[in-house]
Amino acid sequence: MANHIEYPGAQGVRRSLRNGVLAMSLLASVSSAMAIPPPPPLAPKLRQASMTVTVRLIEAKNGVVSKISTLCEVSGKIPVYADPDKPASFNAAEIEGCTMPREGEKLSVSVWGAKAVSKTRGAYATAGVDVTPPDAAPGCPDLCGPQPLADSRAEIRVSGTPKRMQFSLNPNPASVLNARPSVWLEAEVEIVD
Repeated sequence: MANHIEYPGAQGVRRSLRNGVLAMSLLASVSSAMAIPPPPPLAPKLRQASMTVTVRLIEAKNGVVSKISTLCEVSGKIPVYADPDKPASFNAAEIEGCTMPREGEKLSVSVWGAKAVSKTRGAYATAGVDVTPPDAAPGCPDLCGPQPLADSRAEIRVSGTPKRMQFSLNPNPASVLNARPSVWLEAEVEIVD
């Protein structure tokens, strides 16, 4: 039977190795904690509301509005979510849109919206309209999707829980500046819950 010889300091070396392994595993867990957190959970859906949107096309030449056309008035159902006191996401629903004439083509106008209600935080609504040509260039080289020709949207929060909410959409300045010739969409939204 071989004698086991313990060298002075061997115990310290084993302890240092064990502490090093623990430190590495702690460091690995901390670096994963610094990752981008997942999105908040989707809020519970309560019901549907009716949304009506009147969409107008504004055309400008040399910085002066030259034409205003009403493209359509569309209606459809959008989701109504419970708005919790903690952050939650709301998925907007697309309703039937319309078309916009552009250089002999008819481009699809996308229309979408959602509403959320809370006993303590009031009512929240979001809506938008946009037109993206089939040959649209990406908004940025690698991560962005196609750049819309016209894009307008709004988010509002009001006190209480009104059955009817009315608001206007704001054009995205970047899409107005990038369009040649200059065009943008204006829209009036009415949500009836």
